[in-house]
Amino acid sequence: MLEYRLQEEFVERVEKFDWFLFIEDDIVLYDAFVLEKLEKFNRQSGYENAILDPNRFEMYQATKRYIDLTIDQQLSWNQLSSVEIEGVKFYEFSNPHSAFYCLSRKQMKQWIKSSPVFKNQVVNVGPLESAATFCLWECFSIYKPHPSNLNYFEVMDYDSKYSKLAPEPESPYTLSAVNNSSNIPSVKDS
Repeated sequence: MLEYRLQEEFVERVEKFDWFLFIEDDIVLYDAFVLEKLEKFNRQSGYENAILDPNRFEMYQATKRYIDLTIDQQLSWNQLSSVEIEGVKFYEFSNPHSAFYCLSRKQMKQWIKSSPVFKNQVVNVGPLESAATFCLWECFSIYKPHPSNLNYFEVMDYDSKYSKLAPEPESPYTLSAVNNSSNIPSVKDS
């Protein structure tokens, strides 16, 4: 439940910082332009309550596996709302978990003002996932980069535990370092 204590720290410091970053201890963030991408999404998405989370991947057996796209067998992105900004597509996914979120001061104030009911509660999966993602759902619509541009904004899970649980080499969300080709299907908007 330590993750919920971090949220209280954010609330106490809302006037002191411009950005509030939650990142699990096994997540690696390589993207040097994360704040620029988040700012652009916040400015241009057209939705007051939209936030952008990265796609999460693991490296396993010389493949890059977008694990949150393989865990949920009933993936949904074309049935939910979408945004396109400068040719990059973003969609609400049925599994928004990233083990990461980053809220601007304005978004943090919006979250506080919403008087979250899910505060300190296990909402989905477990305490870590609830604190890292699902507690945000009652205030925000959570977007991720669409499968057509998965790597626009991504983080790496340092471990390979999810890939070992479901090592589907033929998954359309697995990129081979050996094969040099992508299995990601083209997805038509509905």
